[in-house]
Amino acid sequence: MDLPNIYTYKNLKMLILVPIALMFFGIYFSYQIPFDTSLAGGFSVSLLTNQSVNTAALASNLSSTLHVANPEVLKSPGGISIIIPMNSSLAEAERDLIAFYAYKSNYTSYSFNVTSIGIALQHEPNNSTLLAQLAFSKKGLNESLLGMQNALSNELKALEPFVGKVSYNASNVENMSSVAQSAYAQAGKVYEQKIINAIKPFVKFSSYLYEEVTPTLSSFFLSQLRTIIIAAFILISIAVFFIFRSPIPSLAIIFGAGNDLIIALGAMGLFKIPLGIASVGGLLMLIGYSIDTEILTSIRILKRHEGSAEERAYHAMKTGLTMTTTAIATFATLFAISIIAYVPTYYEIAGVVLFGLIGDLFTTWLGNAPMILLYKKRKERR
Repeated sequence: MDLPNIYTYKNLKMLILVPIALMFFGIYFSYQIPFDTSLAGGFSVSLLTNQSVNTAALASNLSSTLHVANPEVLKSPGGISIIIPMNSSLAEAERDLIAFYAYKSNYTSYSFNVTSIGIALQHEPNNSTLLAQLAFSKKGLNESLLGMQNALSNELKALEPFVGKVSYNASNVENMSSVAQSAYAQAGKVYEQKIINAIKPFVKFSSYLYEEVTPTLSSFFLSQLRTIIIAAFILISIAVFFIFRSPIPSLAIIFGAGNDLIIALGAMGLFKIPLGIASVGGLLMLIGYSIDTEILTSIRILKRHEGSAEERAYHAMKTGLTMTTTAIATFATLFAISIIAYVPTYYEIAGVVLFGLIGDLFTTWLGNAPMILLYKKRKERR
């Protein structure tokens, strides 16, 4: 049974209301998207277990034991995922560790300058410029050493609940550097074991995956991912405009890709699919698929000449529906497997692409295609 040709209807503008409504749906629910630890920072523990788990009791125990607010415990048929906010002491220690290495970098630079200027002064002992530079470098050297000492002292104070009191040689830069790094690493291992010990009374598990993302790294990831998404849309806009040399078809195609993205984000918020590096990869895949479908549809309507524009749009829709439903079936299968086997990375990627492709059915054939047809008719009337 063939589908009716919806593009022969008189009021094509009414069709466009459907993807616009879905866009508002996406915007509303996108504010509810949870961030995974790759973007929010913190700790993620994935457990492989078939045991029924009291998630509320486990979350409460984690909160009281670790002294953190609102840990998340998410379960699936294959296991559970636990997301724990960053420990404030570890976050403070990380900032101090970064400050320590910044001071150490300055110390190394000033130390090199002092040595170089000292050699030069052997040949020109009364050179006032070199003497001034030497005094400046020695001052910077002392300030950098003091900065390292203060940063290390603050770091070890923050880590004391995990590693106890740690002694070090405050006049030995290499010793301080070794202590700063090893103390932070040891504290991380102690905290990991503390998390696992808090979980064990509530669930038996055969294996677990533990991941930590520091606040500095997560903020870097987030800024880079924003840049990637923006750059992708800019490059796509340039390429699309180059193909059609007209703003309206180009804007219709960009609207389609953007709307698919918004719908996918809304579904992520509705179904609590975390936004992380994996799901951003899924969003980029979705953008590529969406642009491909809409460019082919627009070319078929605008640049082909067999039959009427409505017939060309209809045949493009039948082909596109076959392609998209096949892709939906593939990603639905992957999504189901990732839930059952509990593979968080595949769960994020498949979930994003699956719901984005469902949205693409409405965006492309009820939004993009009618827009291109209306543009084509208006152009022919002129």
